[in-house]
Amino acid sequence: MASSNTLSNTTARSGQDRLVLDNLIRRELKVGDPSDPQQVAQALLERYSADPRAQAIGQESRGLPFLQAASSATPVVQMLTAAGGAEWKQALDDINLDLEHLTRSAILKDVAPELRGWGQAIRAALSEGYNAARFALDPRNRDKGFAMRRQLNDYARLARLVGTHTPAMLTDFRKFAQSLDEAANLLIVIMGEALANVGFGGGRYVPQVAYSDLQTRRDAVIFALRNLVGSTQLAYGPEEWPRGLDAYRQLNQLLDAQGQSDLRSLLVETELARTMDELVQRSGDNSSEGLRAVGSTSMLALERFRRFIVVARHGVSPESPALYAFLEALQLFSSAFDSAGGFRLMKIARPPILFYGLYGSSGLDAADQRLVDLVSRRNLLADEIDCISGACCSADRGCVALLDKVLYDTDRAIDLYSLGFVNFGTAERRASAYGYLIDEVVGSACLTNGNGNPRPGMRTLVHLLEAVADCLRPDLLLSENSAASDALAAARRLARRTLDVALTASPPLVLPELQAALDAAPDESAPDAEASIEDITDLYSELGGLFAAQPQLGAAVGSDEALDGFVNLVEQELCMQLDMERSWGNLVHAMVANCSQIDGSLVRVQDAVKAAVRAVIGEDCRDTSTLDLPPTLETTFDTLIDRVDRLGRGRPSPARSGQVRF
Repeated sequence: MASSNTLSNTTARSGQDRLVLDNLIRRELKVGDPSDPQQVAQALLERYSADPRAQAIGQESRGLPFLQAASSATPVVQMLTAAGGAEWKQALDDINLDLEHLTRSAILKDVAPELRGWGQAIRAALSEGYNAARFALDPRNRDKGFAMRRQLNDYARLARLVGTHTPAMLTDFRKFAQSLDEAANLLIVIMGEALANVGFGGGRYVPQVAYSDLQTRRDAVIFALRNLVGSTQLAYGPEEWPRGLDAYRQLNQLLDAQGQSDLRSLLVETELARTMDELVQRSGDNSSEGLRAVGSTSMLALERFRRFIVVARHGVSPESPALYAFLEALQLFSSAFDSAGGFRLMKIARPPILFYGLYGSSGLDAADQRLVDLVSRRNLLADEIDCISGACCSADRGCVALLDKVLYDTDRAIDLYSLGFVNFGTAERRASAYGYLIDEVVGSACLTNGNGNPRPGMRTLVHLLEAVADCLRPDLLLSENSAASDALAAARRLARRTLDVALTASPPLVLPELQAALDAAPDESAPDAEASIEDITDLYSELGGLFAAQPQLGAAVGSDEALDGFVNLVEQELCMQLDMERSWGNLVHAMVANCSQIDGSLVRVQDAVKAAVRAVIGEDCRDTSTLDLPPTLETTFDTLIDRVDRLGRGRPSPARSGQVRF
C-alpha cells in the first residue's frame, strides 16, 4: 500500500514537472507543441542565430564544413554620454582632491580617522550609484540610484554643518559639499539619460518591477491556482476541510450564472500561464518599442484579471483561504504592470526645447514645469547661500545651518517630483511639506527684520525661497484635482460643524480665528475655483489647535478620515525630518569643537521644523516610531476574564495571597 502511494505521488510530481517544463518551452521559445522536436530545434536555431555554433550547424546542414574560423571583429568605439564621461570624471576628481586636502590638513588632524571613514563610504556610494544609474530602466537599479544620491546629499549637508562650526575650514568643507552635490546631481541626470536614450517618444510606461520579480509573481499565481483546484498533492491534509475545492465548485457556478463564462478560462492552468507568459516575455524587451508595446497592451490583457477579482472577491461562502490566495496572487501580478514613477527624469536630463515632437507632442505639463523650475532655482539658491555663509560671523552660524537645511530639503523635493505621477499626487503633496519649513525660515530673524522686510543683503535670497515655496504649493484648479477639492470641502464642513457645536456649548464658545479662516478659504463649488494645499492646512491647523486645547470639543465634533489622510502625508514628512534632525547631533559633535555652538544651531533647525508641523496640523507631531506587537491569545483571555493588562499586572498569584504550598 505504501509503495503504491509512493508511486502515485512520484507519477503526479513528474507530471507537474513536465507541465512546468512545457510551459517554459512555450514561453521562452514560442513553441506551440513542446513535444515536437523539429519545432524545438528550429526555435533554438532562431533564438541563437547570432551564435557562431548555430551558424556552423546551419553550414553543416548545407554540406559545408562545420568548423569555420571566426572573422576579425570590427572594433567598437564606446560612446559615453555627456553626464557619463568628462563631467562624471571631473566630479570624481573634485571629490578625491577635496578628501585628500581635508585628511592632510593640520587643523583637522584630530578628526582624520573620521574623515577617512567619510572617504570610504563616499567612494563606495559613488561607485554603486553610478553603476545603478546607468541602468535606471531597471526598477531596482533606479531605486538604488536614488538611495545613493540621497546618501551623497546627506554627506554634503554634514560637511556644510561641520564647516559652518569650524570657521578656519569653512570654505574647504563647503567646497567639498559642492563637489558632493555635483556627483549627486549627475546621478539623477544619468538616470534620466538612461531613460531618454531608450527613446520613449510619447510613452509614459516605466517598469515597476524587475523581470525576475515578474517570473516569481507568475509562478506564485500558478501555485495558488493548483492549490485552489486541488492538483497539488499537499493541498489538503486528511483532517482538513476542502475549502479550496468547495470555492472552486462555487466559483464555476457563479461565473456561469452571471454571464462571465469567459473568465473561467483563467481557472485553466495552460490558458492562465499562456496569458501571463506573453506579458512576461514582452516585458523582457527593454527597448523603446518593447516598453511602449507593454504600456499600450498590458491594461487590456489584464482586464480579465481585474474583472475576475471583482466578481470572485465576495462570491463564495464560506470564505476560502485558497481562493483568496489565488486572488491576491493575481492582483500582485497585475499591479506589476502599473507604470512606476520616473519618466520625469527625462525632463531633467534633456533640455525643455526638445520635448515638443521629439519626446511626445504634449511638452511639459504643470508638474514637469515645476520640476524644471525647482532644479534651476536650486542651483541659484546654493550659490546665494554659499555667498552668505562666507561672510557669516559666529552669531550667524544657526542661520547658515537653517539655510543649509532648506537647500537639503529642496533636493528631497526634487527627488519626490522626479518619482511623481500626476499634477499634485501623493509624492507632490509630500514635497509641499518643505514649503512650510521655508515659510518659517523666511519669517525668522535670520532673513527679516522686525517689520517683516528682508534684512540688507538678503532680498535676493528671500525672493528665491519664496519662489521655491510657491512652486512646492501651487494653485490647483479644483475641477481637475478631486483629492484637493474633496479635502477642502471636508475642511469647510468640519469647520462649520465645529462652529455650530461651539455655539450650543454651555457656556457658548466664540471662535473668531476659526471663523476668519473659514471665510478666507475658497469655495470648492465655485466655477473655476482654485486653491492650494495651504488653503486646506490653514483650516486644518486652526481645527487641530482648537481640538488640542479643548479635547471635549474635538470629541463632540469628530474628525474626517479623508481629510486626515490628505494632510497626514505632509505631517508625516515633516515629522520624519524632525526625527532625523534629532540624530544629527551625534554625527557632528565628534567633528567640531565644544565651543562651536553646534547645539544651538541644531535646536534652531528643530524648532523651525516643529513650527512647520504646527502650521500644518495646529499641534506637535502625533506620529510615534514605536512598533506595537498584537497581544497573544493567552494575554487577550487574561484581559477579558481576569482584567490582567499586557504587562502582567493584576494576574492572581498564590504567593501574594499567602496560599503557597510546600
